[in-house]
Amino acid sequence: MGIFDKAFSKAPKAEPLNAQEAFAGIALAMAGADGSIAESEWEGLVNYIRRLRLYDNYSGPAFDKMFDKIFRILRNEGPAALVAASVESLPEDLKLTAFACAVDIALADGVVEDEEKEIINQLAEALEISEQIAVQIIEVLIIKNKA
Repeated sequence: MGIFDKAFSKAPKAEPLNAQEAFAGIALAMAGADGSIAESEWEGLVNYIRRLRLYDNYSGPAFDKMFDKIFRILRNEGPAALVAASVESLPEDLKLTAFACAVDIALADGVVEDEEKEIINQLAEALEISEQIAVQIIEVLIIKNKA
């Protein structure tokens, strides 16, 4: 083990995400899958998240703190790492909802980029969502986003 390996092995591990951070992390990873988040994507993501009962007790500062934490992971480690950290902390009862949210975000602009498809595939696998259920969710959200 080299000097740098020893120094970095002593660095504190990142604190695990809570359920709210994990859910928002999946949404943020999808929005940032193509390497940038447009203002319209950001506004849509925030509006989507704020409507969920999961965030009923979150104030403005709590949202800021949560997004700072997950943005740091996205910026430093990338969308795949944010998905992995989020999936690890996501409660079982939110898995389908988080997947649907991510697909909805990917479809919102009418174009699903290759990077977004990659995240959707990674997410379905990591969340252990069957191909049949994943396809059904995607089909419904395609219909929703046609208007």
